[in-house]
This record gives sequence, C-alpha cells and structure tokens, in this order.
Amino acid sequence: MASVLNVYNALKNLSNKEQKGFITPNVFNSFAPIAQMNVYNEMFRDFTGAKQQNRASLDPGRHRSPRKMTAEDVSIYVRDERLRVVNGNIYSKPEDLASIISLRVDGEDRGSGSDRVMCEMVYDVEKMNAILGSNLSTPTDQFPVALVSQDIEVFPDTASGVYITYYAVPKSYDYGTYKVSDLDPQIHFLQDIPEPLASKDFMIPDEYEPELIAEMCRLLGVRLRDMNLMQYGVQQEAAE
Repeated sequence: MASVLNVYNALKNLSNKEQKGFITPNVFNSFAPIAQMNVYNEMFRDFTGAKQQNRASLDPGRHRSPRKMTAEDVSIYVRDERLRVVNGNIYSKPEDLASIISLRVDGEDRGSGSDRVMCEMVYDVEKMNAILGSNLSTPTDQFPVALVSQDIEVFPDTASGVYITYYAVPKSYDYGTYKVSDLDPQIHFLQDIPEPLASKDFMIPDEYEPELIAEMCRLLGVRLRDMNLMQYGVQQEAAE
C-alpha cells in the first residue's frame, strides 16, 4: 500500500523547506484522508472508463487490459457481510459502505436451488410502491426486491438473512502489518523523528503514490498559498 512516509517526504522535498516550518504533521494529517478519497474516486472513474473500452472492443486483453488492472486495484475494497436487522424487514447499511455491488437473501426452502437468491435493487420510492401494488411484479421468495434508501428494506419480509457485497470507503493500514485500521491515514513523529509503527499507511495501492502526492500538493498549495506546490499538483493531474 502507498506509504504515508513516502508521500510526506516527497511533499517536504517538493516544498524545499524543513517540515518544522512548513508542512507539519497536523496539517498533513488533516488533508491525507481528503486526498485519499479523491484518488479513490478517480480509481473508480478509471474503472468505469476501462469497462466502456472493453464494451467497445478497444481493450487489448489479458495482462495489458486496463479493465483487468483497474479491477485488481479496486478489489481490495470489496467486502461481503450479513446485514444487521434494524426492525422487521429493514436492515442497516454497513458504516463503511461506498457503493453496493449486489444484495442476496437466504434461499433455503425457497425452491431456488441455491443457498442465496439475488435481490433486485430499487432506489426510487415511487417505483417501489408501484412494484408492491402490482399483481404481476409483487416480490416473491424466488424474486425478492430491496428498496435502498437511508436503510435497506427487503420484500417480501420472509428472508431469514440478507447479505451485501459492496465497495468499502478506504481507511488505512497499520504500518508494516497491512492490517486494516479504522483510523484515517496519518503520520506520527517522536521527537521530530518519524515513528512508522504509530503511523497509518494509505489504503491505496502503492502504484498510486504519484497521484496521492499530486493531490496533496494541490490541496496543500491552496491551503498554504504556495503556488509551486499547487502548480505541481495541477500539472501532474493534467499529465495523467
């Protein structure tokens, strides 16, 4: 994963100033999660673009396939878990949910031939009301439907369990162990010396370190009114 220390040192070198008088750890840490989310969102825009290339038969395929490479990059954010019941057939979304991939319900004794049944997702309340009020489209055990809004409401209400596959919001990794942490990426110092074990790396593949550096330059350049940093960030983004 992208090293928070590498990104910090790169910013310090680009600014050509000592960290004590310029990019302090507190300032860096306040912008690190914002930069990470911006790069994360850009990864998914690239993923969408790669899928469109594939549909247009412009993808070279195999190991050179942009779609394959971006799919591998975003795969680290895929999660699969059982949803927690709020009340009846209403379920709460995972706290780290960024985007839903699919929903499934338990399929035992439903005549489906599988343990899990895929659940159609609806995001419009009026459309859901029309589905529930129709004799032709009323949800059944074999064809369940979920209304995705603030919570997730599954119809019919006979499901014994609902499971979600989704992309998670990036947080951070413990330095060196790569165990997922609930904290934001951040750098820590002990008597002006970087303390790696107390720092948290970005939850972004390491090949995206240049993008993180460029994004941090852009954000910090605006915040600190440093035109050199801001222009570097803008130029690097334009060159991608």
